[in-house]
Amino acid sequence: MKYIIVIIIIIMNLTILNADEYRIVDSRNGKTLTLQQMAKGLEKYDIIFFGEFHDNATLHQLERELVPLLDTKRELILSLEMFERDVQSDLDAYIEGWLSEDEFLAKSRPWSNYQDDYRPLIEYAKQKKLTVIAANIPRSIAGKMARTGPDFTETLAEEDKKWLPDKIDYPDDSYKKAFLATLEDMHSPMMNNNPDWLYQAQCLKDETMAESIVNALKMKPKARVLHFNGDFHSRNFSGTVSRVQSILPNKKIAVISPSYSENWQTANLTAEEKKSGTYIIYLPNQGGEQ
Repeated sequence: MKYIIVIIIIIMNLTILNADEYRIVDSRNGKTLTLQQMAKGLEKYDIIFFGEFHDNATLHQLERELVPLLDTKRELILSLEMFERDVQSDLDAYIEGWLSEDEFLAKSRPWSNYQDDYRPLIEYAKQKKLTVIAANIPRSIAGKMARTGPDFTETLAEEDKKWLPDKIDYPDDSYKKAFLATLEDMHSPMMNNNPDWLYQAQCLKDETMAESIVNALKMKPKARVLHFNGDFHSRNFSGTVSRVQSILPNKKIAVISPSYSENWQTANLTAEEKKSGTYIIYLPNQGGEQ
């Protein structure tokens, strides 16, 4: 018994420590919330986009803590950018217990930070038998588009074509402008490729993830979807979010967007941040991938 008490104390201390490393703000009124209060507010939404900086440990911990808070009476579906459509059957098999973890990892091409950051989500889903969507386009297909442009489908094998979304749009709008500006700011080596092709590959990912979410809700229209993606895919309700909204205009959608700030403990929302999400998670200024 004493060992259980020690473990509980350690977990509580870790939670308190991480509570000092972020601040959640409701973008509609500027109020600071606890994670539990945000989860309560999210209960009225049908689709929730959690935008993350992929290398931020605090956000990953918040993701882990948020999932059980939303796994209530309404069925919860998890959706992840980090898994791709062609491994959906392997993901399903693992959740159902038909594959061992070693077999699942060998087949599913997990991201390099899977063990620390995404495994807890998958293991929770496995324990609770939640539906999990491998939402993204296979990276080999997106990479081919980024290298060769929108005519890339002519060189795709028939087997690969089945993973494409039914349609792909490349809006020439503020999302494109922000995407290209981000590439320049990052001084990304990807800029050696045609920037328009890189943007089109980004749109391919958005379109695929949106279609994956929509298809899941067609199968289970009463469920709630919690989708995890890089912040850029959902910030300002653009990218993947705007594509879901155009198909399912009657669904209530919430967006969680992170923001680095030197004054994260006391910062007031800027006009830009107010538009970026339903809830903003302030983090100590340290940079990070989007």
